[in-house]
Amino acid sequence: MNSLKVTLYLSLSILFIYFSFIASDTLIKPKDIIDDCCCKKSTIDNSNEKEINNILNQIVKTRFFRYFRVNLQAECPFWVVSQLCGLEGCGVCECDDNEIPLPWRQEDSSDKVDLSPPPPGFTKWKDKRDDMWVVVAGADSDMSYVNLQMSQESNSGYDGNSVWRSIYHENCFTRPLDQMCFEERVFYRLISGLHSSISTHIALYYHQDKKTMEWEHNSQLFKQRFENHPDRIENLYFTFLFLLRSVGKISNLLTDYQFNTGNAQEDHETYQLVQQLLQSKLMCSPNFDESLLFKDSYSDRVSLVNQFKEHFQNISLILNCVTCEKCKLYGKMQTLGLGTALKILFEQDQVQSLQRNEIIALINTLRQLSNSIHGIEKLKTPYHKEYKLTYLLKSLLLNLYQKLLYYINNSNNNNNNIDDNNNSSPFSINNKKSQSRQTVVLIIISLVFILISSVYLFKKTKSKLLSTHLKNKIPNNAKNKKSK
Repeated sequence: MNSLKVTLYLSLSILFIYFSFIASDTLIKPKDIIDDCCCKKSTIDNSNEKEINNILNQIVKTRFFRYFRVNLQAECPFWVVSQLCGLEGCGVCECDDNEIPLPWRQEDSSDKVDLSPPPPGFTKWKDKRDDMWVVVAGADSDMSYVNLQMSQESNSGYDGNSVWRSIYHENCFTRPLDQMCFEERVFYRLISGLHSSISTHIALYYHQDKKTMEWEHNSQLFKQRFENHPDRIENLYFTFLFLLRSVGKISNLLTDYQFNTGNAQEDHETYQLVQQLLQSKLMCSPNFDESLLFKDSYSDRVSLVNQFKEHFQNISLILNCVTCEKCKLYGKMQTLGLGTALKILFEQDQVQSLQRNEIIALINTLRQLSNSIHGIEKLKTPYHKEYKLTYLLKSLLLNLYQKLLYYINNSNNNNNNIDDNNNSSPFSINNKKSQSRQTVVLIIISLVFILISSVYLFKKTKSKLLSTHLKNKIPNNAKNKKSK
């Protein structure tokens, strides 16, 4: 009986170990090679864990990078916003003027562009906003500074589905998705990667304990949004590499840049941290090759770039329709960061200068993407330890059920593979053979476990019945002897 117990426990352990690998893989693991890039996922994870994430988290805490200038009062140009978000997590505290670095206040008050007609014979100065990929709506008087360190991107309870639908609707090119050129595919994946990063942050910072101020994560929410969509995680990695490459391309600009907040010592520390980022191993390694952009369609370069810029500017305007202030803040900051990266890598001319707010948005957006990648491992298991066993058991049954359904459907649809491939996203990960093998192995292990469990329960029940029978038989024999 003891050997049977050992076998039972061993089988259960093997089942859980196997499941933990399979469940985690199917939940969030894309293939190791990131499409349209020259870098492996494992390389990104290693570099992000060892150096990049730590450096970025130090950079964004500096005085230069923690203040972001934004207009949270701009009106929605597309539909009527009837009600603002009244939830506690939606609010944002704007900075007092005295909190803002003095050089910035002086620069903001004097950095105005003359929009009057130029005198005859003179060339009109270019507005500083003309080359931006986002639309900065509203007057300068409506702009305010927000301390990003005091407003963590987290779950606010706001439902932004309608806004995301509008954003994806703006990404409507003339060709179908499966016929997109490389440039169109890159643009699509960047929007998807940004969406994935925001969704990951919502799951990572789902609820804050009022007593300990510790953030609790929501593994189930992350699973719901990503388990059947490995392409979303791959697009997150892709967007991270895209921004990393854009920062690397302007390394000379950042090396010469004056990070001026009026505090010489802290500004020097900021400069040193930025140099550490520029010299990181992954930054110096091949990641995204922008030379492939417009290689096959050079004659259409100007029209394509203008098309992408127009779409992205419309996306930035849609963010004015977000009624959650914190969501709007991080949406606008990350959209400006992504737009700056697009300007750096998409524009034909080398970027010679960037606005302060663009640099702040670019680095903070890169940090948000880095944090999302860093947080994936944490989101594999529930926050509360006492729920982990229940979570594994529940996930085991659900995973087995889903794999059985997949295996049955896959067997029935073998003759329709061509149609399925035509209807699928070009960014989805096709791993049917691997999933089929995993399903078969999981079914075999489960059947063995069920068989051993049945034998164990049968023998245990039989032992109990025999014991009960013997107990009943002994008193009867004693009674018979007494009567004699």
